[in-house]
Amino acid sequence: MLFTYIIAGLIGLILILIFSFVAYFYLRYPPVRKKEPGFKYVYVEDDGSVREVSKEDEDYLTTQFHPADGARPYIKSSYKERKPDVRFPSFCPVEDWNVK
Repeated sequence: MLFTYIIAGLIGLILILIFSFVAYFYLRYPPVRKKEPGFKYVYVEDDGSVREVSKEDEDYLTTQFHPADGARPYIKSSYKERKPDVRFPSFCPVEDWNVK
């Protein structure tokens, strides 16, 4: 009986640690924007301004490309990421830019 209480206590402690770890990182690094209806990417211009993608851009982004194709779109993983040539222009996920 004592062994059961010890195991149950350890399982409870592990669950509390896991929950605390997940809550800490969610509160420390919250999503920048909530999910909204519409296309999931925006276009970031050279000067850092952001615009919605046009219908042509949507078609371009949804086209299947070979991984080695140089014409495929460059999609940043976050707004602050820079391209190798240190310029901003490219697409980024809607959730990663913040309207101020």
